[in-house]
Amino acid sequence: MKKRTSIPKITKVRSELQKEIESTCPFCGNMDVGHFQIHHIDENPSNHDMQNLLLVCPVCHSKINKGDILPQEVVYKKLNLNNKGYKVKFISVSVDEGKCGWRPIKNVQNAFEAVKLQSLFPIFNFSFINNSPDTILFTSVKIKTKKLPNGLAGPDFPLPNILRPSITYKIKMPKNGEITETKLVEELEVPATRAFKFQVELFDESMERFKPPFNKYVLSFEFGFNNDFYLEVPKILLNSKEDCDKLPHYGLA
Repeated sequence: MKKRTSIPKITKVRSELQKEIESTCPFCGNMDVGHFQIHHIDENPSNHDMQNLLLVCPVCHSKINKGDILPQEVVYKKLNLNNKGYKVKFISVSVDEGKCGWRPIKNVQNAFEAVKLQSLFPIFNFSFINNSPDTILFTSVKIKTKKLPNGLAGPDFPLPNILRPSITYKIKMPKNGEITETKLVEELEVPATRAFKFQVELFDESMERFKPPFNKYVLSFEFGFNNDFYLEVPKILLNSKEDCDKLPHYGLA
């Protein structure tokens, strides 16, 4: 077991880490920053390099230590925070209802349901804007899949079609709990200060994997740019109105 040592100038370090996360837990959005804890990314409690430290809420810190939040997720979260200077901003996600059998779930943000059984592979429209003064390359797609319990409810707000999709990337749906990264053969070049839009079609060996009502998922997407930084977008719900790991327990009187 590696020996824990005190963090030098901890008040200053904590202040810098709080500024980095903008006083919001990078995993769950908790803003009770006064109770946040410092996590050592490489699990070495004596390595106090700023690149090895991340300020998180106690609940997410516990999930990291238990493995519910994977080490690579923590690494990429830190990397994403450190690359905010690229100024690539997420705008919206929608489904291409004309090309696939999915539609938005009313009054639930970024949630979609399957309605046409003959076309269950979802096709998402992702819109971003490159606010930086430099041209960037869209280079990879990282996806994590979590299958939800069958008892969850399961689909609006109109999303702006600011431009037509530049390209459609077909990517296989990861297995439950897996994280896959697809390096794009056809990289997308985005000029400075330009908005851009592309599609991601998720597929599997069988459409049955997406068939409601028993196939409910939470999808986590991260998009890689210039092969050196990632941008995480809000989670996407499939065939469900909420992200929940546990079903309520109902006892008999």
